Amino acid sequence: MIVPTYNERGNIDEIVRRVSDACRGGGIDVEILIVDDNSPDGTGSRAEELGRQYPVKAIHRAGKLGLSSAVIEGYAAAKGDVLVVMDADLSHPPEKIPEMVSLIQSGNARMVIGSRYVKGGGVEDWPFHRRLVSKGATILSRGLTKVKDPMSGFFAVNREVVEGVELNPVGYKIGLEIIVKGRHEGMVAEVPIRFANRKVGSSKLGGYEMLRYIDHVSMLYEHRHFWLGKYLKFAFIGGIGALINLAVLWLAHEVFFVYYLWAATIAFVVADTNNYIWNRLWTFKSKAKIQFQYFQFLVVSVAGLLLNLLLLWLLVDNALPALDVEMDKASLLLLGSQVVAIFIVSLFNFGANSLWTFRKDTKRAP
Repeated sequence: MIVPTYNERGNIDEIVRRVSDACRGGGIDVEILIVDDNSPDGTGSRAEELGRQYPVKAIHRAGKLGLSSAVIEGYAAAKGDVLVVMDADLSHPPEKIPEMVSLIQSGNARMVIGSRYVKGGGVEDWPFHRRLVSKGATILSRGLTKVKDPMSGFFAVNREVVEGVELNPVGYKIGLEIIVKGRHEGMVAEVPIRFANRKVGSSKLGGYEMLRYIDHVSMLYEHRHFWLGKYLKFAFIGGIGALINLAVLWLAHEVFFVYYLWAATIAFVVADTNNYIWNRLWTFKSKAKIQFQYFQFLVVSVAGLLLNLLLLWLLVDNALPALDVEMDKASLLLLGSQVVAIFIVSLFNFGANSLWTFRKDTKRAP
């Protein structure tokens, strides 16, 4: 049983007691590993004290190194054949552990997830924004797995599922990493749980962790579908660049009274520079010389802009009239045509930059 902790002194007694009671009631020999990130509130020292009464071992780490790495360290220290991970904030019901372990020991599953989104599962009084974030995160992972609750932090695995697997999670969703990379042979089961709200302490989830999750998901897409993962990063940055373009265009023209064509040119250069920087740092992780590479990126972007105009002209002045489109529908179809053109241009820009600008940086990791 692996429980990563940071400032969970107020919860640690109850979590240890309930895990011990649940395992004893299910006839399970349990080893509880509290992997503590040097909590200022004394969680680690309290875990040591609980070890005198319960089968608890405290692993003390030098600092706040993150939940996922704590789980990996716990795996390395654990002695059992079935490894269970759960949060320390009492959001996961320990009483479900025997059912999860039984599915693995019986050979019916190699990984079992405590799921909020299967029949019988649910959450306790979540506000709308938290439900939205959770659903959004789940949708992002849909191309990686059919598991209904891949975001769950409560799961059990047969040791063989993770043994010898290179786990390199970014952020706190180690379960998703194992779903994608683990040797479970598709034998993943979900059992319903009722996710409870934290009663003591504060949540570790914030904007930074959400950004790290996006980075993590993109890495997993690259692991499973290399070019799709690269393209999704490229397109995400391109979407942000489009917003920057509009903001700079409006600011230059409306606030500083710059002639609209000059304002559009400035907006294009600013947005494209932003896109280059983030694609260099994130999408392709390039270490090539900036000067020539930046020029290449601009050339591809200008070519993409010209292609956009050509496609728009072909669609609006040729395709739509050939289809006898009524004039009152033309404006709506103009926007639709631009969406099609932007998608095609994004594929062109991605391909050209992959094969030319960042050619040396598009090798798949071994």
